[in-house]
Amino acid sequence: MLSYVDHFNFNWMTNYIYADDAAPVLPAGTVLHITAWHDNTVNNPNNPDPNQWVGWGDRTVDEMAHAWVNVTFIGDEDYQSWLTEQKSKQIASAAARARK
Repeated sequence: MLSYVDHFNFNWMTNYIYADDAAPVLPAGTVLHITAWHDNTVNNPNNPDPNQWVGWGDRTVDEMAHAWVNVTFIGDEDYQSWLTEQKSKQIASAAARARK
């Protein structure tokens, strides 16, 4: 899972940008599957009419599940360098935990 937004509020309309040390780096050929759930029940205090049928659409009165994903390409050499750095960090972190 790359991102999870619980209890989304329509008024947020914001971007979620990863910190540099938390941004996912994925190997070439990775396929992303985007899944969204909507609570159209009476339990959702932001739902003005749970009896109203709501379908998918681009209008703000429709259910929308848009996922804008920005991708930055890095070459194989840069990916391998990043991977080596991450493995070094994991080894150092494991060693630090073992010393405790």
